[in-house]
Amino acid sequence: MSEVVTVYKPPDKSKSVQISRALNGYKDRSNYGKYSYERKGLLEKIPHRKFAKNVLLLREEDHEQLIQILEKYGAEYYAGFIEKTSEAGEILSR
Repeated sequence: MSEVVTVYKPPDKSKSVQISRALNGYKDRSNYGKYSYERKGLLEKIPHRKFAKNVLLLREEDHEQLIQILEKYGAEYYAGFIEKTSEAGEILSR
């Protein structure tokens, strides 16, 4: 099993907010705050590590979901695959 480091850059501020909401989730309020809903993002559902702003480490099988979101909002991205060795511990253990 390998892992993928992904670095991305949103095209503009509005797309940045949309990507952030899709990845991290958000609180949705309606009727002037009377009703509140927790909208989950992709990163709440899959194991990951966030090293810096816009730098994520994911399992290879979860990587395609991230790429779909980034392409949907027109973000530039670079993905690099990391092969695990026998000496290395599991980074994404959940």
